[in-house]
Amino acid sequence: MPDRISVNASCSNYWYNNGVNTTVIGLESKFPTGRFSAGIFNGISLDTKSGGAMVIDLKAAHSYDKNGIVGQNLRIRNNFAEGAITTQFRYSPCTVNIPVAEKTSVYLNPHGVAKYNYTDKKWDTGAGAFLGVTQNFKNGLSVSLEGQRYNIQDFKENDGNWGVNFIISKKF
Repeated sequence: MPDRISVNASCSNYWYNNGVNTTVIGLESKFPTGRFSAGIFNGISLDTKSGGAMVIDLKAAHSYDKNGIVGQNLRIRNNFAEGAITTQFRYSPCTVNIPVAEKTSVYLNPHGVAKYNYTDKKWDTGAGAFLGVTQNFKNGLSVSLEGQRYNIQDFKENDGNWGVNFIISKKF
């Protein structure tokens, strides 16, 4: 039985070095129990390159320690867009979230990804990491700023391989 169910509304904006900008808006329900949690995110994505899409994420996380500083997570992202339906599996075997002040934390999330495109029936794989800072406020509002490096395996390739993300979230 979950400890408590939480609901978040979020708006994320991603700027990539190849000029693409993506905004994702949606609601997430999270079901924590002990050091494990499961969740589902439903939203929409608007992208300057590929247009709009419906997004459904299934998420799972497990904390290695009782304070939630070190853990792992899995996200299965399903995108439903005109002309492109994809499923991306992102596994993060060792995430770190370090409190640096009462309501501020710094996090690092290295990850591996595998993405299947149902339209062209092809897999795409890679590895990446993001590093960010989150500021929480009294009313359940939080703001995060992060840098992300995609496709570390193609380190010499720079086009679209890094970005800056800004995330606003409200917990209800």
